[in-house]
Amino acid sequence: MISTPPFPFDNAYDNLDANYSHLDYMTYALIASLCIATLSVLGTVFFARTSQVERLGRFILPFAVGTFLSVAFFELIPEALHESEAYGSYAIAAGFLFFYALSHIVRTYHHHHSDHCKDEGTKSAASLVLIGDAIHNIADGIVIAAAFLVDPMVGIAATIGIAFHEIPQEIAEYTILIRAGYSRAKAALYNFISALSITLGVAVAYISITYAEGFIGILLGIAAGNLLYIAASDVIPELHNEHARGASFWRSFGATLFAMVLMGILLSAIHE
Repeated sequence: MISTPPFPFDNAYDNLDANYSHLDYMTYALIASLCIATLSVLGTVFFARTSQVERLGRFILPFAVGTFLSVAFFELIPEALHESEAYGSYAIAAGFLFFYALSHIVRTYHHHHSDHCKDEGTKSAASLVLIGDAIHNIADGIVIAAAFLVDPMVGIAATIGIAFHEIPQEIAEYTILIRAGYSRAKAALYNFISALSITLGVAVAYISITYAEGFIGILLGIAAGNLLYIAASDVIPELHNEHARGASFWRSFGATLFAMVLMGILLSAIHE
């Protein structure tokens, strides 16, 4: 009987097969990051109008919240505390606070220069929006890398959640570039270049664990704090704004709950 090598999705982080190194799992993370960047550009092609973005967001943002919470609570937080009992909880809190501060900085520049683009159509202001988005994407890359370190299935779950969150945001950035005077082709190209910065986050994570093996628990905690911040302080308030405009709360809540239950079942299955 011919034996086949174990498929890497079969094992959780504590049981990673010896045949697979951190580089192998970072390769998965890199591929996932490239998929998100590509989907962001495709999203600008198919959902470029503002009304389409709003309708799209009402369905996929609640699912993104449920996915983020599932990955954070069921995988990243337990693994962070297991890998670093002394500092795991501090890393989670630090990750939340760091991305809270980072989001404030990026959001301040984003809103200021987005309005500037709308009113005056300046390309220099639009470039600052792209820089802010690139910084945010680097953080997403770190999260994806940390999730793949736990297990490739956890990485896929995190990738799905980030994609659902990022696609509407990248479409909005594309609209800003168009208003600033860029052609559709250039706007899509620059948006894609900005989206590719997510791969830098994967590189940062790989370098960190390569030269500091004990940093894995800290990295997982920081990633968990990031997901908690995005879900609780970024996406959910946006959904509250949708509810104030007449969108159904229970539909959003149901989608979030469905995503949490679905991801919880899938993530539990990988440990059996």
